[in-house]
Amino acid sequence: MNGPQARAARLAAFLDDLLGVEACDEASISRALLLVAEQDGMDEVAKACGVGPATLRRQLNGAFPLYLVTLFQVTQALGLQLRVEAIHETRR
Repeated sequence: MNGPQARAARLAAFLDDLLGVEACDEASISRALLLVAEQDGMDEVAKACGVGPATLRRQLNGAFPLYLVTLFQVTQALGLQLRVEAIHETRR
């Protein structure tokens, strides 16, 4: 299965796996978004975000804070949507 929906599903699964890791932090999310944006075509993603590719790379390299607006712009440019779910913990 190929096409935009299959690509978006693969990207979503990758990012979902990353976000589910306990040691996930802001810098690792930024770098994961950078990796995905580079694989998807940095020029197009940056254009959709209203910045140049070099600027977007600097914003996502993990050295600076990840602004919520950047997170939303990049995920939207990648055809993704963020959602919140309750944590399901097993209690013994």
